[in-house]
Amino acid sequence: MHVVFGTMGQRSYLLPDIRSQLVSYLSAIAKSRGTRLITLGGTENHVHLLLAIPARLSIESAVLPLKEASQTWLRQHFDNCKGFTWQKGFAAYSISRSQLESTMRFIQNHQQHHLHKSFREEYIEFLRYHHIPFREEKLFGN
Repeated sequence: MHVVFGTMGQRSYLLPDIRSQLVSYLSAIAKSRGTRLITLGGTENHVHLLLAIPARLSIESAVLPLKEASQTWLRQHFDNCKGFTWQKGFAAYSISRSQLESTMRFIQNHQQHHLHKSFREEYIEFLRYHHIPFREEKLFGN
């Protein structure tokens, strides 16, 4: 499952050194809850996770504990994250085995991707491409 969520207000909390430590932390939390973090990527204001979620768990029951635990951990361990919160909600996309490698590459190279496009631009483009109705003012209302 390809999961995306961002920081509240799209604030730039997730500096590269924080993201690298976040991978280890989220991997341990995921494992303790019966899921597996395959890879993580993102930028200063959002993350992309590729998760292996067992069929017995709902997507929400796999993702929300990761968000909650990491939010607390970030606040406790990084001075620039004292007021940190994740945005409400998340996006989740099912990935077939045939898409696994390309999705992993996309997530791992995501920093480069955002040299050309903001998270907001990317997400709106994705919704329009797939004809998913949305109200722009509600997307990032957090």
